[in-house]
Amino acid sequence: MKQFALLVLLFWCCIANGLQAQRPVYQLRIYELHPGNEVHFHDRFRDQCMPIMKRYGFDIVFTAQSGPSGHAEFVYLLRWKDRTTQIAVWKAFLADPEWIAIKKSTSAKFGDLVDDVQDRSLDMLPYTPSPSQVP
Repeated sequence: MKQFALLVLLFWCCIANGLQAQRPVYQLRIYELHPGNEVHFHDRFRDQCMPIMKRYGFDIVFTAQSGPSGHAEFVYLLRWKDRTTQIAVWKAFLADPEWIAIKKSTSAKFGDLVDDVQDRSLDMLPYTPSPSQVP
């Protein structure tokens, strides 16, 4: 009987670990925009970056802007199936020849668009509520 109980416990632990591994990972990215280049950054992100990200399966939950004038920040949140997917997709995106050419071209034309990037991967806790349906 003890062996059966141990097997059941082991089985449930494996299932729990598998479910936890499949929980989505969120990634918060905060860009400090270079003063004077805010419009160029937004144009590039909206018109060039987002279509490439879409091709690679980026799930952009939201985009926002914060910060006082002259110190604008661009913030966006990504949702990933899991950490493995997050790492693989970013690697492919950053190596994309079209994206590399766009960055090189906008840098040559406008200089720095971004002064600093903060990147935080956020793992949901077991008691995290389900995503809200509020837009």
